[in-house]
Amino acid sequence: MIKTEIPVFETSNDFHEAIGFPHRSHIPNFDVYAFERLEPSTRRCMPPYRQGFYYIGLLSYVGDSKLNLNTDWLSLDGYPLLFVVPGQVFSWVWDAKIAGFNIMFKKEFLMHAVPNLIEDFPFLKMSENKVLVLTKEEHESLYFDAERMHSVFKNPHPYQEKMLEGMLLTFLYYCKAVYERYKTTENHLTSAQMITQKFETLVDKMYVDTKNVSDYADQLNITPNYLTTTVKKLTGKSAKDIIQERLLVESKSLLKFSGLDIAEIAYRLNFQEPTHFTRFFKKLSGTTPNKFRQLN
Repeated sequence: MIKTEIPVFETSNDFHEAIGFPHRSHIPNFDVYAFERLEPSTRRCMPPYRQGFYYIGLLSYVGDSKLNLNTDWLSLDGYPLLFVVPGQVFSWVWDAKIAGFNIMFKKEFLMHAVPNLIEDFPFLKMSENKVLVLTKEEHESLYFDAERMHSVFKNPHPYQEKMLEGMLLTFLYYCKAVYERYKTTENHLTSAQMITQKFETLVDKMYVDTKNVSDYADQLNITPNYLTTTVKKLTGKSAKDIIQERLLVESKSLLKFSGLDIAEIAYRLNFQEPTHFTRFFKKLSGTTPNKFRQLN
């Protein structure tokens, strides 16, 4: 089976061109539109790709839609709220009657208001790949906000971008409240939660460069022991487990969607020898890279 590199769409307009959707955003780093605006000629099935922007899907009708994120199929029950972040591998099949709103933005759009996007909104981390199921009231509230954003987006005026920045922040903070309810966490993070959140953010940035827990502990100015104890207490996983799980997700994506051979993948993920990568993959997944690739 011939495999090709996964395409990367840096902007929402690049993405729209690829799916044959004539809509284009006139605002740098921001876009919003209703699913109902998709034309019959627009692609309803998309093979795996990555994107350079954040995507929020607020779905009010899903029908037979199917979504795959980082090789995992997502459940679309009830009122789904979906997040896809830069670097994740995403593919989908949209039902012909799919309904709801798509919101797309780059971190630069909120840079002045929120310099550390992931720290303020942890549901936008690479390691998150679950759909949040909204209550009817939560869905109605977010849908109202999305409609307002869409209305402002369609009517340009001098303060349009500032208004949309504020509306998007309001939307994201409501999402954060839903996320915290969903995760059954408190509004104010404890010391352990802050350490774990910062660690997970570092893993997204550093997992290829280093697999050593001590390197992450140094970045956080704590001991490796304290880092592992804190993370395990909160997540049930050790710091090493989380680093390895992130590596495994990227390994599966490269095996499934790229044309790189096993050795190239091993070196890209900073393993000294392909045999080290094979042992790592088999230990965590129960199968060899070659067998995984054959089955997928």
